[in-house]
Amino acid sequence: MASIALFTDLDGTLIPPELVRSRAEVPPPLDAALRRLAELVPVAVVTTKDCGFAARAVPYAAAYACINGIEVRAERYVAVARGLNTAAVEEVYKAASGLEAYVEAKRTWHGELAGVTVDWRGRDTPPRGLEEVLQLAQRLGLKILRYSRHPFADVYGADVDKGEAVRLLRALLGVRHVVYMGDSENDLPAWREADVKVLIRHSLNHGLRIPGTIPVKYEDLPNYLEEAARNMTSA
Repeated sequence: MASIALFTDLDGTLIPPELVRSRAEVPPPLDAALRRLAELVPVAVVTTKDCGFAARAVPYAAAYACINGIEVRAERYVAVARGLNTAAVEEVYKAASGLEAYVEAKRTWHGELAGVTVDWRGRDTPPRGLEEVLQLAQRLGLKILRYSRHPFADVYGADVDKGEAVRLLRALLGVRHVVYMGDSENDLPAWREADVKVLIRHSLNHGLRIPGTIPVKYEDLPNYLEEAARNMTSA
């Protein structure tokens, strides 16, 4: 059993929030530092993005928990949350597609629609009609996540969260201790399961306060990971 692993969010943690839609990749200095760390300890991605996106962004990860934990992939293990209501998500996606916003469909590896994000970054206010779409999602029994400081809303086809994903990945990877890096309210369940909690600071979450977390500025993250790797190799 490995002693420690790094579990990390993707959007806003490894990829700057302002670049997720225009250049959705981990910047080279951060990617190099993360690759170095992945040679020493298991690295897993725990994200609201789908696994196709996560695997392209961090292809060297040991495991992935995607779409807020709906799909989990670790070596030969693949699981999709029980009770995934694809038909209801399809209905919400169709309704959301008429909004003046970026609407992201989140699909499992096999193409099932499992989640929807409505993203209005670059606008001062949420798009007209968003409340009606979220009310539809609620009537259909779907999971809804809203954020106090982030200009987007998520709808998911199963009632799971990142905390459940962290517990499952910890068992699958056989690690005793988990360091978790995140940047928003949807990371709260994962932070609760982690032994070390790292809050990545960026332009959209200056006011977010999470007791017990270690704050690290996004621009300082490559050095933070490089220092972690040096400490492991010198121990």
